[in-house]
Amino acid sequence: MARHDRLCAIAVLATVLLSGCGARPTAAGDSSTSLTSTTTESAAPTTSSPSPPPRFTGGASTPPAQDNRCTAAMLTGSVEPKDADAGSRRATLVVRNKSQQVCTLWGYGRLDLLDVEKNSLPTNAERNLNPVPTLVRLRPDAAAAKILRWSVVAAEDEPTDGQCQPAASSIKVSPPDEEASFEVDFEFGPVCDHGRLDTSAYYPR
Repeated sequence: MARHDRLCAIAVLATVLLSGCGARPTAAGDSSTSLTSTTTESAAPTTSSPSPPPRFTGGASTPPAQDNRCTAAMLTGSVEPKDADAGSRRATLVVRNKSQQVCTLWGYGRLDLLDVEKNSLPTNAERNLNPVPTLVRLRPDAAAAKILRWSVVAAEDEPTDGQCQPAASSIKVSPPDEEASFEVDFEFGPVCDHGRLDTSAYYPR
């Protein structure tokens, strides 16, 4: 009988011990789940907005110091054709230093279309083509150039039957910051849209 009581006591004690051990995995599991969740949240990648692309800026807005500007008397020129676009024409105005001195150009200068009798024609020179102004130093016989572009399609208020404007036969060219001018031949006919010429600044040729 005593032996039976001891066996019962041992069985009860074993049951209690097993119950206590069985509770620990559950608690440990909860702690592990909480730790895993915390780790996952802390490892979440962060996002940021991309940087905007850099903005293009043009050339200098004010002319640099020039020791000897090119004058009209120092230059000669010509207009060379380029590839034509649909409805428009392109050409290059080339100016050459015919003097025996070094001179400089910076900017756009002035252009005036002339007819065959040297009368002024409507001219609207727009400074909107690249390249932008840069200092060009011309040694004797060196050349600079600027791009010209114009329309051959009549504007809404121009004649569509015949020529949109009287044909130009030459251009009066005034170098930058100079009042005097020289003439170059222009053998491309009328410049539509009231003589609009899109132009670039002078650049080394």
